Amino acid sequence: MPGQACGAIFSGPARGNDRIPSPASGNKVPATINSHRRHVMTQEAPRFAPQTIRPTDEQVAIQLSRDKTVVIRANAGAAKTTTLALRIGEAIARGLPPEHILTLTFTQEARDVLQRRLVEVGIPAATAARLRVATFEQFSIDALETLEQRPVPQIRHIKELKPYVDEALQNASDKYAGKIDYLVSDTSTAGLSQFFHTQLELKATLRLQADLDGLGEDEISDALSVGISTALTITEYEHLRLRSRDRVQFRGPFDATYDLACMLDGDPELRQELPRPRIILCDELHDLNEASFHLLLHMIVPDYTYFIGAGDIDQVIHSRLGASDEFMRSRFVAAFPATATYSLTYSFRHGPHLAYAAGAFKNKAADSVLDLRTDIREVDYGPGGASCAERVVETVRLWTKAGKAAEDCTILVREPYQAIDIENSLMQAGLAYRTLEMPRYLDREEILFLRGMIAIALDDFAATDKARRGPIFDAVATFAEVSFTRDDNVDQMRQAVIDEPVALTWLFTGRVDQRGSKDVRDRVARVIDALIDASRSQAPDLVLGAMRQQLGSLLEFIRSEEESHGDTALMRALAHVDEDVNTLIGYLERSVLVVDAQTLLNMLRNHLLTLLSKLDQVVAGDVKQRMARVIAYMRDAGPDAPAHDVLRHICVLMDIEALAKRLYVHAHEARVVRRSIAGFIKAAEDLRLNLREFSEWIATADRYGSRARQKNCVQLDCVRNAKGKEFGHVILPFLEVDEFPFARADRAEEENLFYVAITRAISALTLVCPSDATLRSPFVDRMQIDRNRSRAELALTRNGQRQAAPARIEFRANGDDWARARKLGAHWDGTRKVFFLVPGQSPEPFKEWIEGGRPV
Repeated sequence: MPGQACGAIFSGPARGNDRIPSPASGNKVPATINSHRRHVMTQEAPRFAPQTIRPTDEQVAIQLSRDKTVVIRANAGAAKTTTLALRIGEAIARGLPPEHILTLTFTQEARDVLQRRLVEVGIPAATAARLRVATFEQFSIDALETLEQRPVPQIRHIKELKPYVDEALQNASDKYAGKIDYLVSDTSTAGLSQFFHTQLELKATLRLQADLDGLGEDEISDALSVGISTALTITEYEHLRLRSRDRVQFRGPFDATYDLACMLDGDPELRQELPRPRIILCDELHDLNEASFHLLLHMIVPDYTYFIGAGDIDQVIHSRLGASDEFMRSRFVAAFPATATYSLTYSFRHGPHLAYAAGAFKNKAADSVLDLRTDIREVDYGPGGASCAERVVETVRLWTKAGKAAEDCTILVREPYQAIDIENSLMQAGLAYRTLEMPRYLDREEILFLRGMIAIALDDFAATDKARRGPIFDAVATFAEVSFTRDDNVDQMRQAVIDEPVALTWLFTGRVDQRGSKDVRDRVARVIDALIDASRSQAPDLVLGAMRQQLGSLLEFIRSEEESHGDTALMRALAHVDEDVNTLIGYLERSVLVVDAQTLLNMLRNHLLTLLSKLDQVVAGDVKQRMARVIAYMRDAGPDAPAHDVLRHICVLMDIEALAKRLYVHAHEARVVRRSIAGFIKAAEDLRLNLREFSEWIATADRYGSRARQKNCVQLDCVRNAKGKEFGHVILPFLEVDEFPFARADRAEEENLFYVAITRAISALTLVCPSDATLRSPFVDRMQIDRNRSRAELALTRNGQRQAAPARIEFRANGDDWARARKLGAHWDGTRKVFFLVPGQSPEPFKEWIEGGRPV
């Protein structure tokens, strides 16, 4: 059958009589958003007609655009993915082979959604399967395999990368020994997570691409804008990974995107060896970072490639990973001056009430095509009234009493610590709940650490659910800053704690309660004091003789300590002291006849002071000593002490604020940890339980959490995890000053987070605010809910009168019948390879095909 030349991919846009007009003028519409209106409207209709939807004018304009580079600014729920599918369908209908189309996404989930949308709009599954739909990372992996002509091992999980991080730490320690005072060497689960999160930031923003050769330690740190320890470890890790440009050893998460961007930046001619798609499409363009943007710059061939990217500039919430609205606002225009900007303002997720509220909050055009009333309800809490958590429980009950499914109700918190009161209230009310990506608060790392401390103090770790023993081991190791060496089989230790709960106490006594190292330090200090005192009153040669004897005694003590401690970290410290003292004794014996006694005494004192300084790093003010004091305090307090008093005193002894700042790279994360612990202590205080009762309550809560993994549970998650998802009813609690927007957080990103949160709702949104107007989040008033109510009612009426897309009549005709059907006025769908009749077109002339056994 006749086809269309591949070069004639797009034509000018057309307006259908039954499509939705442009948004009402109630919201401001920036000129750039409506730039598609400069295109002359033609009478040509789209060649691809979707089966189940009636596209809006905005979607048709994008479907038919002739522009080489297109940036689509879409509102939340505005069918970005569906619109890209329409554009793909149009290109195929005009004769472009599917193999010439590349669609890129940032996540596997987004990739799967796009593949489903292709079939849903009417592209045959067999045709859709010929399209290349990939994440940026998978595309980069495949491209690098072509360029490097060999596969490189891909390591997906950061735990499997731990040996390389350990080696990088060791190399950094060896390379910079004596040049810097302290190198952080934390490779616990949290430490690894922090390391790779920081590395991901550096790679996504291409800051790690900087030329660091010849720079000093401080200069490397300044160039990367991270701490010295992290900077040096990351650079050593990259040296391990990239032993040579053509022999990359392995790649972890996001490494392929970064490596390909760097490779093409260094040699743009390499792009000639990459696939050359005629059309490149990109979904969720607001997640674009510097590395993925550079890839696009190298892949878009001027005068050949069509690029279409869709995103929402108000959903940029990953700025720490390099996401920025500047890509959509100006970077594409700077790179491709003829870039056209289109808009998608109509929501296909929620009704006009929420669409107008979201538009008012962001001061942009927003509307809805749905005949759906999305109720927006405000409820208040305290002072003198119910708590926020109680209001949340009441809201859930109202929802379920109305016959709605509990699993269609989702509570979105700004930060995990806000879930503590809510989870406790849900449990007390007997309402089953489940968290989505966010862990339950009892499973957060800082809370698991406190649970481990309670278990050690009460010696009842056996009562802890077996599934949580391993995570508690990880948390105690992290917050106690336990250092594991290459010789340690950490997985074996962890499994021992899971199988034999008493092993957690062993971890404390062997790894944390390192009083033996303090004893050694005190012995060395006494030797130094004796040397100084003796030097004031005795001849140098007599002092040397006494020192020789004291050093020998110290050496015997050290070796007895080595034999009595099974802890590898302490053994290592003692071994260093053993070696240093033995060296001192040997030097004294060799030099006594050739170096004068006073010089030897001065050297001896300096060596011992250096040794003491090393030991001070191990014990003086060390967190392990604070841990020892914590356990001693808890055991002295006893099981009948009020749990909240004990936990509060633990935080003082541990100096939890300083510890959180040291463990977590970002100040915001450290603040969240502190608030999480404060919430946990408040929960203990509200329950009025002693330490043993509180431990038993935690065990009961664990069992409740396990039972709650059933269907028909209320859902609970963080706003940050909700982007790209939708829920029947969204409840937003703690909408108060310093909570949402979060204190000291970037205001622009807080606004985007709030916008993401409210636009997840389909049929209902509940805003839970303080009754005190001075404490109420300013974000709620910006939604102008009451002001837009009457306008939303009119829009509901408009949408109710709009006819649904009629089911089109399709049929097949072959051979000579093909030309006859076309002459009779049948329309050809080049994507589905079928004829169809448009609404209102009489089926009478086509009866022989429709009724002759060949309808579709």
